[in-house]
Amino acid sequence: MEKLSMEELEELKEKEFAEKADRSKNTISLLRKHAFVLAVIVAALMLFHAQKDYNNYAGSQLVMAEVINVEGADDKNINVAYRYNIAGKEYESNKVQHLKKIKNGDKEEIRVKKDSPEVILKYNDVIFVIFCDVMLGFCLGLTVVFYLYEMANCMLPSEVEEAGTEDIVFTTTPGATFSSIMEENKKKNKKINSEKKI
Repeated sequence: MEKLSMEELEELKEKEFAEKADRSKNTISLLRKHAFVLAVIVAALMLFHAQKDYNNYAGSQLVMAEVINVEGADDKNINVAYRYNIAGKEYESNKVQHLKKIKNGDKEEIRVKKDSPEVILKYNDVIFVIFCDVMLGFCLGLTVVFYLYEMANCMLPSEVEEAGTEDIVFTTTPGATFSSIMEENKKKNKKINSEKKI
């Protein structure tokens, strides 16, 4: 490996520093672009989901219904058939819901769409639906932040790359001591400082 003088070493360090600064700027710019794209995607998904829930639950009403049939759909859910009256008209419809003790003849409150009363909505509590939408948005936001953090860790130079000590070789002239090198550096610094003042 070729030995470098102090001036060449300083120039090399300055060049490497400039390259690292450019790389960091490019990485930060790329991260900003990714953050913007991800934020738009998350916002679009949130708005789509919230709009769908709003349309379902805004035009809905709670009604009392009689359980007419209960079937086990699987280990976690049951299929319940309900009979209910809205404006003097009788409806029968099914709803898959979480497993709970329920039998034929029980009275239950259910939420149905006003414009199509045969459709039973999954949840009765509108506040719970809003809470679920907010939590979904929060989780998506955290996912985006985590993704950006991981991408930043992968793209920004590591401490080992920044140090770059494997390729630098310090050389001195034969017979030079540490104190003579220090004196030479002090003289160079005084000269540089005096030039900056002028």
